[in-house]
Amino acid sequence: MDRKIRNDSAFATEMSEAHNRYAQERAAAVPEGASPTPRGGVAGIERGAKCLHAHYADTAAGNQNPIGTLVQPWIEPLDCTEPCVVGSPAGPVRNRKWAEPK
Repeated sequence: MDRKIRNDSAFATEMSEAHNRYAQERAAAVPEGASPTPRGGVAGIERGAKCLHAHYADTAAGNQNPIGTLVQPWIEPLDCTEPCVVGSPAGPVRNRKWAEPK
């Protein structure tokens, strides 16, 4: 992935935008005065690729992440019979009906 970022300027731009968006969204969610303060973009880095699962999760959450988009077909379709996260009045919560696929 790092080679693709180095050699494909459009991909590199998309990845930079994904890191910046991720960092801004996370910063907005961190309470004032929290310590330590998280840094970096997806998976805590500022550029390049680190944890493919983090990029996939970003894509699965509905965000534009070019690495997550490339990884997605390697992972999906998920064979879960129940979603692992469901909505609630308080926001997303772990679904107690979910079990690890066998």
